[in-house]
Amino acid sequence: DLEVVTRFLPAMMSVVVDDYTYNVEQKLPSEEKSSLSYPSTLPDAFTKYLQENRVACEMGLYFVLHITKQRNKNALQRLLPALVETHNDAAFSDIFLHLLTGHLTLLSDEFGTEEFCSAVFDSFLLTSFSSKENVHRHTLRLLLHLHQKVLPSRLETLVKTLEPPKQSSDPVKELYTQLTEKLEAQKKSPPQAADAPSLDLGLHPVTVPTTAATPTTPL
Repeated sequence: DLEVVTRFLPAMMSVVVDDYTYNVEQKLPSEEKSSLSYPSTLPDAFTKYLQENRVACEMGLYFVLHITKQRNKNALQRLLPALVETHNDAAFSDIFLHLLTGHLTLLSDEFGTEEFCSAVFDSFLLTSFSSKENVHRHTLRLLLHLHQKVLPSRLETLVKTLEPPKQSSDPVKELYTQLTEKLEAQKKSPPQAADAPSLDLGLHPVTVPTTAATPTTPL
C-alpha cells in the first residue's frame, strides 16, 4: 500500500525521533538542557492508519510491543490511548494482549505511579473490559502477577471495578476469586522480618608452621 509508505511510516518515524530527541536531551548537562517536555499527542496520520489500514495497524502494534519490551514508559504512555480504536479491534485480540501484558511485567515498578496506572488501565484496558470478556480476563491476569507493585489506592479501585457481573464466564470469575484471595492473604500475613545479619566474617583458622628452635652457641 503506497500510502502506508508515504504517510504512515513517516508519521511513525516522527514518533521515534521525538522519543530519541527527548532521551538525548535528558543526558545533557543541566546547563545545556532546554525546557523540552515529552510529547503527549500523536500525528493524525498515525492514528488514522491504525484505524483504517490492516498493514499499518500491524506495524503499529509491533512497534508498541517493541517499546514495551524496551521498558520505554514514556513512549508507551503516549501510544496506549491510540490503541483503543484500531483496525478490526486488533489491539484487543488475545494474541496482542497476551504479548503486551507479558511485556508489561518488565515495567512492574512503574505500576507504583498514578500516571503509569492511568495510561495502562484508564486509557486502554478499562475502555473495553466490560464489553470484551477477553480484555477483562487479561487485565485480571496482569493484576495477579503485579498486584504487589500496583499503587494501593489504585489497586483498591481496580478490584471494585473489575468485579465480574453474574453473567460472566467461569474463567473470569475464577481469576477474580484468585485475585481477591491473594489480596486477603497478603493483608493477613505479617510483614516479613529481615534476616539478622550473619556474624560469621568468613575468617578461617590459620595454621602457623612450627620452626625448629635455633641452637644458641655457648659463650
